[in-house]
Amino acid sequence: MRGARFLLPSAPARLPMTPALFTRTVRPFGATFRVDSDDRRVLDALGVALARYPTDAGAAGDFRLVARTGADTDVDPAWPTTKTTFADGRLTLHCGSGTLLADAHAGTAELTLPPALLAIPDAVRMCVEGAASTLLINSGQLRAVHAGLVGFGSRHLLLRGPSGAGKSTLTYSCLRAGARIVSDDWTYAVAGRPAGLLWGYPWRMFLVQEAIGRFPELAGADAVLHPGADRLKVPVEPPVARRRKGAHVDAVVFLDPATELDLRPVDAAEAQDRFWGPALPTERTDLPAAFVAELLDRPCYVLQRGTDPMAAVTLLQRLARSCR
Repeated sequence: MRGARFLLPSAPARLPMTPALFTRTVRPFGATFRVDSDDRRVLDALGVALARYPTDAGAAGDFRLVARTGADTDVDPAWPTTKTTFADGRLTLHCGSGTLLADAHAGTAELTLPPALLAIPDAVRMCVEGAASTLLINSGQLRAVHAGLVGFGSRHLLLRGPSGAGKSTLTYSCLRAGARIVSDDWTYAVAGRPAGLLWGYPWRMFLVQEAIGRFPELAGADAVLHPGADRLKVPVEPPVARRRKGAHVDAVVFLDPATELDLRPVDAAEAQDRFWGPALPTERTDLPAAFVAELLDRPCYVLQRGTDPMAAVTLLQRLARSCR
């Protein structure tokens, strides 16, 4: 998910491989991915990693992913510890003896997964999704925005803040108050489409263990290994009726960790500063200034979170009702 944009090749390079036992084609956002693997679990991961995304969002291109089973070594299954490097449109990820090599120039990705890693569904899913997002973003098909997206009634609010700002906690609080969830962490726009139409992953969100104590209904919930800085997170699956794959953004809300609860509008200059201030390196590289300007060409606010996330949600509900 880093690097410059590249024109899609008319056909991806052929990857040498032993005969695949399993093949599946999926079309996340409209782009075509052919996946070949010698292990059924990789194709199972496609169902939760890529096949759920809309097929008519407007992305294009033909991509190829080959996944092979390696052999366990004494460093496996290393998950969730990963090491990632990126240069010139090529991503390399190591997790123990497992590797992911994604090349945006060629439109191809290769995965080598030892059995110990294949036995961890989250690890396989995240590797597959990481390969696809790298190719889509670095070929210029998608824009990735580090933000949550929630809906009250027919209005949707983009929740923008740095890692650790409480996006997932606030998103879950919105869910408790009846909101629909598009995403709690990352949203995606298809290049060439309106910047305010964003897609997400509404099927699962992750909360840090520290946040669980705020919500009695999550007491005793099991945590899973996660490659984030916290290493352990608690997965939450929103009810089916509360999931939405994509939505148009009606207002952008920047999260401020101040302990005094407040919601105020900001002008265009402050909105730009608050968007770019906490931007991740990938966003600084991959998001065109014109795209961000178009995204922020709608009402923008700062939410001082306060100490009670449900009180903050009340302000967001009022904001959603005021949007036209």
